[in-house]
Parts: sequence; structure tokens; C-alpha cells
Amino acid sequence: MCSITVKVNEEILRRVNPNLNSTAAISQWVQQLVDLHTQEMTEFIDDEYMDIETARNIVLEAVREEYARP
Repeated sequence: MCSITVKVNEEILRRVNPNLNSTAAISQWVQQLVDLHTQEMTEFIDDEYMDIETARNIVLEAVREEYARP
């Protein structure tokens, strides 16, 4: 396991989802996103391992897309 730091615009998050009203709530939500995307990535791997840098880039791109403004 590793720890990362993610910068988010709390004001936008709270407008989108008022339940994201604390750092703990936002952290839990981001963790759920990362877990979901990690699980989705593993569904496409046929008993082969993806290198960590590729997996990291996929997860970070997914997080960026999640925060992208329409």
C-alpha cells in the first residue's frame, strides 16, 4: 500500500455532493473511487500484471476525469 496526496476543490465537491462536508468524507470518497477504478483495471488483465507506473497513470487520469468540469 502507498499513500498519496490529492488536491481537490472542496467548494465544487460540496456543490455537487453536500455529503462531502469534511476532509474525512472527501478522503473516503476518493478512496472508493480509486478502489473502484483499480478493480475495473484488474478486470481487463488476463492473468498478467500491469506495471505500477501504468496503473498509477490510469488511476490518476480517472481521478482527473472525475474532477473535470463539464
